[in-house]
Amino acid sequence: MKTEIALSRKVARAVLPRSKPALRGIRGVRPAASRRGDTTRLAILNAAERCFGEGGFDGVSLRTITEVAGVDLALANYHFGSKDNLLREVIARRARIVHDDRVRALEAARHDAGVRSPSIEAIVTAFLEPLLRRLNGGDRGWRYYASLVSQLDVLPQFIGLTKVLDPTALHFINALRVALPEAPSRSIYWGYMFLLGAMVQVMSATGRIERLSSGLCRSNDIEGALREMVPFVSAGLRALEARPGHKRARRKAGGGG
Repeated sequence: MKTEIALSRKVARAVLPRSKPALRGIRGVRPAASRRGDTTRLAILNAAERCFGEGGFDGVSLRTITEVAGVDLALANYHFGSKDNLLREVIARRARIVHDDRVRALEAARHDAGVRSPSIEAIVTAFLEPLLRRLNGGDRGWRYYASLVSQLDVLPQFIGLTKVLDPTALHFINALRVALPEAPSRSIYWGYMFLLGAMVQVMSATGRIERLSSGLCRSNDIEGALREMVPFVSAGLRALEARPGHKRARRKAGGGG
């Protein structure tokens, strides 16, 4: 389990952008200028996360972000270079946390399953819970992050920025391949996208479900959403393997799917 998590982190860090290393002085004491730089960088990241989450990427400028952060515009350019790079860093810092949480959850499911593959429900739960449960915490930044991820997945101009999320996606796609050995590869990819779409709909919390259900369901009921979503998505994924002709097509293709 530890080896798998370490390998997954290594893959993620090779793709996810990393923060600039902090300079260190004599005997490991960091210079005051470096500490101030880290504080400024964090202030800009937090302000950008809030501004992007509330107003959308196109709805705010670097100047607005720096005003919220209480720093000069030149410092945003120095630390991040462009608004695109700033958004990438905003996404990446929480994506690393979610990736590691999901890998640990999946490895726990594998441990519980023993020699067998984890159930589809266990894989889906390992993917959904780490992020969705954080939305109920006291850190408002996770709500902003959820809003940003929802935008990235539906707006074509951000397709390049979703690369920071690909290590997690590929990790779970491979888990689904093992759990659904008779499903064609193309069905696994579509199945993952349907899983992702269901999660994004819950994260977006538009309030529409309150209107449609006359208040019976609530957008902020994460526990309720998980109870309904895990069996719903799992049944759909399992159906990808059960459709007539899939096994025959897989054997004809030599097992490649």
